[in-house]
Amino acid sequence: MKRKYIIVIFMLILVFSCGKKEKKNNNAKPNARIEQKETDKIKELIEKAKKGDVEAQTQLGEAYLHGIDTKVDYKKAMEWSKKAAAKKSYRAMTNIGIIYLEGLGVEKDYKKAFKSLSDGADGGDMKAPKYLGIIYQNGLGQKKSFDTAAFYYEIADSSGDMSVRYNLGKIYEMAGNYEKSLEIYKKTENRMNNVTAPMYEALGDLYANGKGVKKNLKEASEWYEKAANSGSQQAKNKLDKLK
Repeated sequence: MKRKYIIVIFMLILVFSCGKKEKKNNNAKPNARIEQKETDKIKELIEKAKKGDVEAQTQLGEAYLHGIDTKVDYKKAMEWSKKAAAKKSYRAMTNIGIIYLEGLGVEKDYKKAFKSLSDGADGGDMKAPKYLGIIYQNGLGQKKSFDTAAFYYEIADSSGDMSVRYNLGKIYEMAGNYEKSLEIYKKTENRMNNVTAPMYEALGDLYANGKGVKKNLKEASEWYEKAANSGSQQAKNKLDKLK
């Protein structure tokens, strides 16, 4: 029942968020002006956060957590995230969960991490499912469950979080569903970066070993080459061995 509830929440969020992304400005600006603008942005958030603005508190917590427009400061990240979470900011709850899960400036606490991440996911935060997937895949404070991990990774993937796609594909590989793994990995076919590199390498492995497809070393080489061009040294080594 809870799974259906979570799916409905994320489907509604995806529907209402379509078309609302801001266009990126690709015009370069002098570094000094950019740094000043970034400093001003943080100052503005601090002023609003001190007045109790929950959105500013949430953004400030995230900024300190990830080093966005400022230096990473896990203590301040936790401080502002807790203030925002107390006012029902689900993104702040997720960030608190990440801090406890990864032990960022605090002792790792999987129980607290799971509670905060679950609260964030139940509230519809689209960042939380990825980390719940990690918890279940690795059995961090919860019973290891690849089915539940896949459930959360599917949600994260559908919301556009490509970083979970490799983990999701590997879970299907472990279950022997190589056709599904192929389908998942190939969804990233038009991108070239360090996130997609492991998936291209995984495709090379599947073709090289004939898992889910007919063994095809030429096809394997093409995927290894794509992975190598995306930054994978391991894929380059595999490619060299096939030559």
